Amino acid sequence: MKITAILVALSATAMAKVYHMNAASDATVSYSGIKNSDGSFESLTPKGNESTLTTFKGNKDYRRILLGFHVPAPVKDPSLITKCVLHVPVPKDAPDQDYSLTAYTASSNWDEASVNGATKITSAKELGSVNVPKGKNPGTIDVTGACQAAAEGKFSMFIDTNQPVVTFYSKDSGKASFTLDMTY
Repeated sequence: MKITAILVALSATAMAKVYHMNAASDATVSYSGIKNSDGSFESLTPKGNESTLTTFKGNKDYRRILLGFHVPAPVKDPSLITKCVLHVPVPKDAPDQDYSLTAYTASSNWDEASVNGATKITSAKELGSVNVPKGKNPGTIDVTGACQAAAEGKFSMFIDTNQPVVTFYSKDSGKASFTLDMTY
């Protein structure tokens, strides 16, 4: 009986496939009362087609990175995903101090070209975080919960910092950006 269980477990592990993917969409979403030079609110300006992504928590300015991914076609049942790891790229601009990055689930009811601070995106659950020592690379964040909760073939997540401004390249920059490894 124990040998059969071990063989079944080994067989399932051997059949698991890892899918490596880039973010399908990404954006900085601003939540602030700051106004642009033309008098419009900065939080209503879409930033999905910019070459950088910024996360920041300040007194009057709060920016979150929003990432969207598509579930690969061979993955028929997202609840059977066994592992999802977000690879956080080396920042374009990092603070000269220790900082943390935290991933949260986000609804996928947004469009990269128009998402802004007024878009109603729900974010309910913390997925994982990484503490980044000064001068070090961020590494990875376990985001398995977001992948398993995928609906209609896609899933999204917010990336927040504990306070300092952290800037990354977006997928539109042509430089290294956020990627994900999904094991199914």
